[in-house]
Amino acid sequence: MLGRIHFYFGLLVVILFLLTGQYMHHTYHHLHDMELMNRALFRAGHIYILLFGLINIGIGTYFKSLNSNTLSIIQLTSSTVIIVATLLVIYGFFTELPSEDIERPLTRLSLYLILAAVLIQGFISRLQKR
Repeated sequence: MLGRIHFYFGLLVVILFLLTGQYMHHTYHHLHDMELMNRALFRAGHIYILLFGLINIGIGTYFKSLNSNTLSIIQLTSSTVIIVATLLVIYGFFTELPSEDIERPLTRLSLYLILAAVLIQGFISRLQKR
């Protein structure tokens, strides 16, 4: 069940990636008239959305529920963190840009969260194979 949630959520996020490309094109004239730092930050945020969507699809494709109660709780928690981090990076794309400040605390937090949660998922997966 959780694997399906990740998979279909990831597909929705990839579709949102395509829509954010259209948003940048129509709202900001494909970023052509934008200052270089803001342009780079917009493109990075846009690519992060794709990356997070693909991470969800990948996890959804290979997800296996665990037998151990403790490990399954950790797995559920890290899956929840991955989904929250994905929503956070999408929210950050719309609220943190454009900006005169290079700092994007929501995006930074979402990157840290997904890094930790994916590492936990990988570690749990390796434990399951033993």
